[in-house]
Amino acid sequence: MEIEFETLSTPESLAAIREVAAEVWPRTFADILSAEQIKYMMKMMYAPEVMEKELTDGMHFELLKIAGQPAGYIVYSAYDKIPGAAKLHKVYLKHQFHGAGIGQKMLDHAQEQCRKQNFKCVILAVNKHNERAIKAYKRNGFATIESVCVDIGNGFFMDDYIMRKDFV
Repeated sequence: MEIEFETLSTPESLAAIREVAAEVWPRTFADILSAEQIKYMMKMMYAPEVMEKELTDGMHFELLKIAGQPAGYIVYSAYDKIPGAAKLHKVYLKHQFHGAGIGQKMLDHAQEQCRKQNFKCVILAVNKHNERAIKAYKRNGFATIESVCVDIGNGFFMDDYIMRKDFV
């Protein structure tokens, strides 16, 4: 299976991530969040103007392609709250590719990119009920450092674990 990562660097190129997110996000969170919260968060995180601002602010967007077709994405940036830390904002893969080791390759790639930029650790937030992702992160050396419940507006909350992995 031919896998490649494409760095997205223009506002127009970010549409590919929105298309993958529109497929992946509702299915990933259907048993965890209400349909209303999923819709709200999709707009909050994937609206063109939001993503364009993130790109301008230094977030790195990479599209995963399998056999030339969009299949997933990763988004990461510097994390200002901890010196030398990167934050892995998003790691999503289309469901038909789950269980084939591709998610592992995505996580490895994201960590390698962060190491190349001289980050000393990676931080991420994961929904407390996303057991599959939590297991994957723990298997990869991430440890829970905090439990948070963040008000994101409109009566909705992100109930997450903050996880961290230090690079040796």
